[in-house]
Amino acid sequence: MRAAFMTAVNAVEVRDTEEPKLDPRGALLRVEACGICGTDARTFFNGDPRAPVPWVLGHEPVGILEEVGPDADLPPGIGRGDRVFLGSILTCGECRWCVDGFQNLCEHHLLYGYDPFPGAYADLAAIPPIATKNLIKLPPQLPSDLATTADPFACALNGIEVLDVRLGDTVMILGTGPIGCWQAVMARDRGAGRIFLTDVNGDRLQVALGVVGHLIDDAWVAGEDNGVAEVLSRTDGRGADRVSVAAPSKAAQQAALEMAAKRARVVYFAGLPKHDPVSPLDMNQLHYKELAVLGAYGATHRQYRITMGYLDRRQEDLGRVVTHRFSLEHIDQAFETIRSGAGLKMVILP
Repeated sequence: MRAAFMTAVNAVEVRDTEEPKLDPRGALLRVEACGICGTDARTFFNGDPRAPVPWVLGHEPVGILEEVGPDADLPPGIGRGDRVFLGSILTCGECRWCVDGFQNLCEHHLLYGYDPFPGAYADLAAIPPIATKNLIKLPPQLPSDLATTADPFACALNGIEVLDVRLGDTVMILGTGPIGCWQAVMARDRGAGRIFLTDVNGDRLQVALGVVGHLIDDAWVAGEDNGVAEVLSRTDGRGADRVSVAAPSKAAQQAALEMAAKRARVVYFAGLPKHDPVSPLDMNQLHYKELAVLGAYGATHRQYRITMGYLDRRQEDLGRVVTHRFSLEHIDQAFETIRSGAGLKMVILP
């Protein structure tokens, strides 16, 4: 079979390699499509100790269950030959957080596509025993390229649920990648009165407006104040009721506090680099405005299930976020397109 191996930082090579072996408690997936996650891109551009080269990335796979181990414990209604999505956050199922339904906070969680589990930029991918409970059967009419977005979309849904958008709220989203675009769609569905988008990259903002521009009220390129003055001018100085920081930026994190209305809710969705995670924030903004400042990470099994139905119902709006599709042989071009900011969601079609 063929697989795309990351051989060094910014280097990938498609090779012929042996097919993965079937674990008696696992399964094999014939890959139809695999999205490029922001985590994959950061790993490709910067390296990651969890991806020792040569390594096969790819943790947003959709495909056909080609083989199922005799001792595999699959979710009800799923079997060999079914078309499925695989959730990437691998959980123990036994810790306090898993038992309480917060699998994204599992004390022992791992990530599919990272050591010790190679990913799905390949013709065939192994599904380890720990991952079988993450399988979700696809609706018959849901295209495979759109179905790959269930993983990041479920994460975006988690952020929106933490944000708790109410009818009539003014919602500000900082960052116009796929997450920011999907959160704009969901905020509109939840009854937001006005939705604003901003980004420091004008080209990326224009791409986003081509995707979700019909659902938002205004958007602009963030200036030196990261868009604070623009928000205040559009709200008569009041600020936004709900602010989502969907960009890994310290400046955006601080700006979110400044543009938030009194008693607003601010959610830091995007994390900072692990080597530089400390952000200088004006805590008087939090104190005097009585802000609720929260974090959102990953997604739960419930949110994955909700997402699959949502993607199926809203294919027209949500599918626009998939702007580029590449064959396995051209995966290097996919990463370069991400680097250039010329698109939103990239999907590999082996």
